[in-house]
Amino acid sequence: MVWRETFREQRRDAILEAAAEVFGEKGYQRATMKEIAARVGIAPGTIYLYFKSKRDLLLAIADRLIGQAVDQALAQAVHLDAKGYIAAILRDRLRFARENQAFLQALVTEVWTDPELQERFFTQIIGPIFASGSRYLQAQVAAGKLRPCRVEIVVPAVAGAIVLLSAMRALVPDRLLPDISDEELIEELTQLYLYGLAPREEER
Repeated sequence: MVWRETFREQRRDAILEAAAEVFGEKGYQRATMKEIAARVGIAPGTIYLYFKSKRDLLLAIADRLIGQAVDQALAQAVHLDAKGYIAAILRDRLRFARENQAFLQALVTEVWTDPELQERFFTQIIGPIFASGSRYLQAQVAAGKLRPCRVEIVVPAVAGAIVLLSAMRALVPDRLLPDISDEELIEELTQLYLYGLAPREEER
């Protein structure tokens, strides 16, 4: 029945969201299924009807983030000029991090120590950004719109900074430029990535 499937899906989502909150607050290792169940208001055994283990929950949280792929944002941005492209990626990643704060908090420590999570994260989240950025930069250089550069260095450096900044701004908003709006941040970083710190000709 449709209502039964809908209920099951809603219950699964509620468990995932509760797990993300508890993992984020206590850390994955110290969190318990009992605490997650209490957050949802169900018996601990009910969780096992949806997830085989605590690790299964962690991987499901990772899949939830991966499922929100950047492909659409990248596909739309590729038709913009360099300034618009960088601004669009920055805006999309800031939004993504803020909307998924609890899930990022749950994963932020585990992704550095869990090989399977690392593989998913770098292959399915970071990889597409690197690939799209490389294609875009190479095309812009070939068209004479940007200067020749070491694409294999520039793209990971810029993309890595964007991903890290977006995550930190979502996870510790009171400590990282709390008085600066996203649009101010996007404008300044776009100028930095395009022109560096040297004064432009019209400013000399």
